[in-house]
Amino acid sequence: MATEYGGAAFVIPALAVSVIVLLGSPAGAPAGEPQWVDQLGLAQAWSHSRGEGVRVGLVDTGVDLSEPALTGRVLAQADFPDLGGGAASGEGHGTIMASLVAEVAPQAKILSARMTGGPEDANSAIRWAVDDGATVINLSLGGPVDSPAFDTGLRYAMEHDAVVVAAAGNADVDSEVTSPADRPGVVAVSAVDKNGHFARNVSVSGHEVSFAAPGVGITTASKRAAPTSGTSHAAALMTGVVALVRARFPQLTAEQVVERLARTAKDMGAPGRDPEYGYGTVDPVAALLSPAATETESSALTWWLGPLGLLVIVGVWLLIRGRTRVFSSHR
Repeated sequence: MATEYGGAAFVIPALAVSVIVLLGSPAGAPAGEPQWVDQLGLAQAWSHSRGEGVRVGLVDTGVDLSEPALTGRVLAQADFPDLGGGAASGEGHGTIMASLVAEVAPQAKILSARMTGGPEDANSAIRWAVDDGATVINLSLGGPVDSPAFDTGLRYAMEHDAVVVAAAGNADVDSEVTSPADRPGVVAVSAVDKNGHFARNVSVSGHEVSFAAPGVGITTASKRAAPTSGTSHAAALMTGVVALVRARFPQLTAEQVVERLARTAKDMGAPGRDPEYGYGTVDPVAALLSPAATETESSALTWWLGPLGLLVIVGVWLLIRGRTRVFSSHR
């Protein structure tokens, strides 16, 4: 079976995963801060959340721990299948994805699953990350459309309240949203360009798309690699944003986190959810600052206030009841 990383198909075990699709990307890295940092408004978002306390499971090609952005950020690594002797150093794709997650959520920690096997190994990798405390899972990979191959791992993650984010698929190799992005409950991410417009030469579209995020000419802060493009990048940035929201609102369930992100996304396409942008382009600042707007999202706070509220209600009821008795005795 072939598994895709960044839109390029690789027969498992992956042989040249470090080769990432370059879709019209300029040679060399631009000077200054990555453009997507400003595009996502992260300078403002970081004043409200930096991903503290959140663990992100990254099922990819492994990570290179010498990458500056990953210093002290990777809690654990493991190979799937287990090759013995600990996880090997990562190839380029996984290192770039991990760096993007780490740069969006600077205080989140990463659990790196180096996946060189098939879907069953991916399921094991997801389970490993969840068991080690991951509440966000990134899957910048894809396989045959509408395939249940990843469902065991996806179901386990969702049963344990983890948000699963996956790349929708790349236009150069895919014609529609691939699995696992097209599976129920998965946050499927398409790519937009630096102007926030759907990048049809980079990303597939489809009714399964949940959100859009920057995915064209993406660089990391260390700029070790030339800018690259793909829905893998968009998914990694989205994963970082989910980590920011989970850190700021730890009382929210995975479903409520996604609901908040959907409610605050920038609706760029046809009104409502559409095949290119999903609910819209993710807006970290709005997601972090918007007040609770639904009963489901505020339910955790209601639960916390429940005992105190109950005492107040009982107290008022007893006071009224007592007053009624006094009034009655003077009739």
